[in-house]
Amino acid sequence: QKIASFLSIIDQRIETQKKIIEDLKKLKDAITHSHYRNELSHSPMVYIGQYITQVSKRNKDAKIDRVLSVSNKYGFINQDEQFEDREVASADTSNYKVVHKGDFAYNPARINVGSVARLQEFENGIVSPMYVCFTAKKGLLPAYFELYLCTSIFKHEMNKRLEGSVRLCLTYESLCNIKIALPEMNVQKDFVSKVSTILTKISAEERLLYLYHNCKQYFLSQMFI
Repeated sequence: QKIASFLSIIDQRIETQKKIIEDLKKLKDAITHSHYRNELSHSPMVYIGQYITQVSKRNKDAKIDRVLSVSNKYGFINQDEQFEDREVASADTSNYKVVHKGDFAYNPARINVGSVARLQEFENGIVSPMYVCFTAKKGLLPAYFELYLCTSIFKHEMNKRLEGSVRLCLTYESLCNIKIALPEMNVQKDFVSKVSTILTKISAEERLLYLYHNCKQYFLSQMFI
């Protein structure tokens, strides 16, 4: 009974921790939505295409062997992580697109489920030729645009431009034709700083949740030796 009670307390703490993380994510989403909605009436509307440049450099010399994919949950990840033990990259990666830290990439057929991200974990990598890659120009803070891509405002505009009969896709040209309310750079930086504080908190709480799970598994393994 004592053992069961102890494990029950850990389970309760795990559930509480999940709720803390969920609430923080809701707070981040609410603040983000409110900001971009507010900017619609306070900042000039510009086409996204004015502030991004497509990236199309190929891995012709095959110098880069880190094959990446874009996950709708984790952003850029090593391709073998997304496809478990299956290597899906072509043996010849000379036609793969090269991305550098700070570049964006998305799968045209999966951007509607959130498969779009900015490369931050690695200095460079290569992605399948089917990906659309681009980088932000002067005047658009990459982190600010990254947050915008997660808003319902962007998703609404994106859904209006999806094309295709079997698979709905967003072309680079269609992305460029979406408008964004773009404030001054100091406003962009200030907002990113505020949201970064929440993201740091979420990361810390997720790490704590991971440790609680490990703690529970450790006690369970020791009980039944």
